[in-house]
Amino acid sequence: MAGDLETWWRELPPVTKFLFAGSFSLTLAANFGLVNPMLLLLDMNSIYKRFEIWRLVTAFLFQGSLGFAFLMNLMFLVQYGGSVENQTFGGVTADYLTFILFCSALLLVPGFFVPLPILGTGLILSIIYYWARKNPNVPMTFMFGLRFQSMYFPWVLIGFRILLGGFPLSEICGALVGHLYFFLVDVYPATNGGRRILFTPQFLKDLFPPTRVAAAAAGGAGINWGRGHRL
Repeated sequence: MAGDLETWWRELPPVTKFLFAGSFSLTLAANFGLVNPMLLLLDMNSIYKRFEIWRLVTAFLFQGSLGFAFLMNLMFLVQYGGSVENQTFGGVTADYLTFILFCSALLLVPGFFVPLPILGTGLILSIIYYWARKNPNVPMTFMFGLRFQSMYFPWVLIGFRILLGGFPLSEICGALVGHLYFFLVDVYPATNGGRRILFTPQFLKDLFPPTRVAAAAAGGAGINWGRGHRL
């Protein structure tokens, strides 16, 4: 068992590993009283007036209260984040980190002005949305045997949140940000002679030079809840 966990951890790509470790440790620390959770939320006044700039990072890592949603977010992060990093971006850390930074920067806009103090769920929806657009025809099964193609997965999650009585504003923002990235990187170049307007910064390429062209398959075929499995 320990060997399996060690292998699983070692095979996680670096950005996904950081996001998972940060989300897991910060959320547990805040819920067990080791860290004041109010210091982890996105708060404009605290950032500008008290220079608590760490909030720009912790708002994406702190997942709020422990529970089912927390576990689902971690599972989605590992499965779909790992798949996008390893397969869609070919294991090139600089390119995937650019995607994460792009989505995070745009999510800060509604985070500040709505406001949305916790942005981790929105970032995970951005990842899932981009995975779904790059893998649109994967058969999926959700609760109660609901079957659909993977292109609809982000909207199924948003609808599920509504059915649970919540208002999925963070998830909707994440899907919109993911769509904007998809348009700029995949749609716009394909319809404009290959011209790109979004690039990986050179300093990221220098910091994280590619060490592999392609990574081992990381799954990403979706979550099959199976018949009789209840959420």
